[in-house]
Amino acid sequence: MTAAVLASVHGFLGGPSQEGEEWRFEFGQHLESNWGAIYGGAIAAGSLAVARSVAPDRSPRSLHLQIVRSVPRGRAVATTRVRHSGRTIATVEVDLHDERGKLAATALLTMVTPGSLAAENHLTTTVPFELTPDPVDHDFGLDAPICQSLSLTPRRNGQVVRLSVENRPRSIDGSLPNVCPCTVPWENIELTGPECACLVADAAVGGPMVNSTMPRDQLGPNPDLTLRFTTAPATPVVNAAGTILSVQHGSTTIGLEVQAGDQLLAHGVATSLLLPLALRS
Repeated sequence: MTAAVLASVHGFLGGPSQEGEEWRFEFGQHLESNWGAIYGGAIAAGSLAVARSVAPDRSPRSLHLQIVRSVPRGRAVATTRVRHSGRTIATVEVDLHDERGKLAATALLTMVTPGSLAAENHLTTTVPFELTPDPVDHDFGLDAPICQSLSLTPRRNGQVVRLSVENRPRSIDGSLPNVCPCTVPWENIELTGPECACLVADAAVGGPMVNSTMPRDQLGPNPDLTLRFTTAPATPVVNAAGTILSVQHGSTTIGLEVQAGDQLLAHGVATSLLLPLALRS
């Protein structure tokens, strides 16, 4: 299973390719975000792939990614260690370094041994999002390379729209949650639900911020992403909804839900920062 997953994601992510005790990525321009660096969802999916490489008999259940600095396109190197390897649970740490050797991101993952679990207990069905398309009055990030690579910008009749969710709780400012669709960029969707969830979840962090009452000239980066994965298969297009749960003196907490049809792929949270004049500097 692990070999099949790695083969599936390698072309899009540019890795991981093992070099001794390290894993190399060659991040392409197609992975760049509107901030001009490699998109956080790609870093999350890449970290997950590396964790699978060192724990090939395990299945991922959670990821916490902390982004330390921007990662430019080109070469990046991941190092990893298994912090704990028990009968049921393994804890894997992955550090990603940029081409200068500086730490760029660090991830901690929970991996489980499927055969050690009571697998007859299983329920991943969910109520699909009820979506309402609304006109878009901004162009924030819509032309980023990653938006083109993953078809992250929803359209109706050729026009860019915002997809609001009617059947989920509103953000704390009263705005409706925002859904981001993602076209999976590889063929193997049966085994790569967690990687697909990483790709779309990070994109869904910004949507509720842009479409909220928060000042757009203060929108800043998303320094972290935490996800809890199910074992449901992905679909060719997966959707993630983002909701503003709280705002605390310039930082916000975003709740995330990732769906593949009527199946839940992941739940998560992320931090989004408000920085004065962030878009002008």
